[in-house]
Amino acid sequence: MTRLAACLWLIVVALAGGYLGLRVHDGLSFRTDLLALLPREEQDPVLQRANEAVSRALGRRVVALVGHPDRTQARAAAQRLADDLAATGLIDTRGEGVDAERMRRLGALYFPHRRGLLSDADRALLTAGQGEAVATRALSQVFGFVGMADAGLLRADPFLLLQSFFTSLPFPMSRLAPDEGMLSLTQDGTTWVLVAGTLTREPFELAVQDRVVGVLDAATAALTAQHPGLKVKRLGAVFFAHAGSQTAIGESSLIGGLSMAGTVLLILLVFRRAGPLLHNVLALGVGIGAGLAGSLALFGELHVAALLFGTSLIGVAVDYSLHYSAGLFDPAMADPRARLRHVLPGITLGLATTLIGYATLALAPFPGLRQIAVFSVLGLIAAYLTVVLWLPRLDRGMPLAHGRTLLRLSARLWRFWEAPGLRGVRAALLLAAAVAGAAGLWRLHADDDVRRLQALSPTLVAEQQEIQRLIGATTAQQFVLVQAADDEAALRRQEQAADILTRLKTEGALAGFQSPASFVPSAARQRENRALRRDALETPHLAAHRAQLGLPDEPPAKDDPAAVLTLDTAVAAGVPLLADLVLAPGLHAVALQGLTDPAAVRAALAGVEGVRLVDPTADFSALLAQYRHRALWLVALSALLMVPALAWRYGLWGGLRTMLPPLAAVILAPAVVGLAGQPFTFFHAMALVLVLAVGMDYAVFCAEGDAAHRPVTLLAVWLATLTTLLSFGLLAFSGVAAVHGFGLTMLAGIALAFFFSPLAARGRVQKVAAGAA
Repeated sequence: MTRLAACLWLIVVALAGGYLGLRVHDGLSFRTDLLALLPREEQDPVLQRANEAVSRALGRRVVALVGHPDRTQARAAAQRLADDLAATGLIDTRGEGVDAERMRRLGALYFPHRRGLLSDADRALLTAGQGEAVATRALSQVFGFVGMADAGLLRADPFLLLQSFFTSLPFPMSRLAPDEGMLSLTQDGTTWVLVAGTLTREPFELAVQDRVVGVLDAATAALTAQHPGLKVKRLGAVFFAHAGSQTAIGESSLIGGLSMAGTVLLILLVFRRAGPLLHNVLALGVGIGAGLAGSLALFGELHVAALLFGTSLIGVAVDYSLHYSAGLFDPAMADPRARLRHVLPGITLGLATTLIGYATLALAPFPGLRQIAVFSVLGLIAAYLTVVLWLPRLDRGMPLAHGRTLLRLSARLWRFWEAPGLRGVRAALLLAAAVAGAAGLWRLHADDDVRRLQALSPTLVAEQQEIQRLIGATTAQQFVLVQAADDEAALRRQEQAADILTRLKTEGALAGFQSPASFVPSAARQRENRALRRDALETPHLAAHRAQLGLPDEPPAKDDPAAVLTLDTAVAAGVPLLADLVLAPGLHAVALQGLTDPAAVRAALAGVEGVRLVDPTADFSALLAQYRHRALWLVALSALLMVPALAWRYGLWGGLRTMLPPLAAVILAPAVVGLAGQPFTFFHAMALVLVLAVGMDYAVFCAEGDAAHRPVTLLAVWLATLTTLLSFGLLAFSGVAAVHGFGLTMLAGIALAFFFSPLAARGRVQKVAAGAA
């Protein structure tokens, strides 16, 4: 029967391996966006679409400033750099300059609709009945020292209102000025020339990062050698992503290598045989492979966080094979089947309690947690079946002759918790742990700010600040979202919100804003502007104004109410920013610059229908906080659901006593985080899931170990603890805040769970004694 089960399991593993191989061959896809982790019912489709569109627009921007004391050399180097970046095929630099052709196209777009276009300042003057001030300004522009208006322009626009409208357009990078087809500025004797473009692919693709950064670095080195004194500063998500990925890859390679080398060395030093090492690798490999294959079959694709945490949680599975292999130190377990019989109740109950915990996570309405749970459940079952069905058939090892010293040392922890003479020491230690735990929990505070979880390159941060200081481009991640039935209604709502934003600008809450309505007023506003222009300016002042300019007297042009500039026409003509701000019909974004008081902006816009401030960083942080809270509740629920299985095996009080070690670890691990002065985040909460699962395994194994086999049992727990710390404890030394927090919680929790695990044995002993009586 067992042979048939082993063969069937081999077929299942082979099928899973074949399916996984096909998926790898076709190319695995993993989701990386944070919203993919969140509950579907909490995702606002409109908000999600807007966030994705704005984040894509901002994330794909690439900006470089090329500076040199000599203007000619700065321009030549900037042109060469732009050509090199465009040659990659990954960066589109078209339409970034301000050449005569582009200005001609913009003029051709706006000129036919000039009568409906007014700057905010001109509109305010005309509304206040100060048309004469507008006429006087136009005369000063014509006859002034730098007057540039020609006769043709004056005949068509005698008050130069279109020129005023152009001047008022809220283009970003306002400190840059057109300079023979380029945007540049001069400061402190250095001419800075802008090189800008848009990525044609996602900035978080490793291949894109390597290509763009490699070309930019090579071009910078060549240009610096050719033009001594040249400076190149860069800004863009692709550069931060590349720096972060290089740090993560370097850390993972180092920590992973140390973990693997340490685990292999530990097993070889303890067992002095290759067999136990191969058995553990087999069980772990089958577990990870089966978990990944099953998850891909169920979900189609996985989030990278689910892959990371799921693979980490499979680390629990190595405990099963370690406990089996530890039986080699017991002469009474000379036969592989005897070793399996000895550990089977413990690993079966450990699997059951762990599956209860993960099944609870699978019931939660969180896609991320559900994927992690399914991955781990399938992987743990696969590892368990591999140990039970295959290892006794593959194991040819005889009991080990060495190990007396290891067994004696491993038993000391058990003696510490049971020796009558150490009762006072134990009481003092528990009291100290309680005081330290209370102090740590008192100091513990939550901080779910997603910005603190990112490891940003200090060099790139400094360059970003310098670029923003030079060119004045301080576009915030926050934006105002305008939602309406159609584009016309959305433009009207923007015009209503513009008055509020302008007031907030004067109050210092923000430095500026760009909205689609700034570039293309609503049809209603254009008709109002025509009427205002006619009644407040042309009727009372046009004849005298034309006479002063020496123009023939002509009647005002007749207005066609249907001839208005539409948003679609402007977007198709390539008006700067519009394509990024118009997200969909009736769904627009208003970009904000220099935002210093988001709360004031949010409160001021609260009364405008269909208009709201969107703060992706704050929204993500709030969702992470909610995720953290619910994850903690699910950990508590998992612990409660484990009690019936433990009570069935050990009795109610024995089951509760078995729960004490992992619960103590789950409670004290956050206290250690608090004592370390670190905030508690979602990643700490996720680590507690693993602490509970691993700690419960340790407690169950100790509860199952009778007096004769306690040294072997505790040696196995020792080995499981050390391999877990090598796998996850080293993550505490990561420079990435999220990984560091996860690793620190694991380091403290696993150590505490191991230290308290012998306390679970008394529940088993008491029940056995009661049964014997």
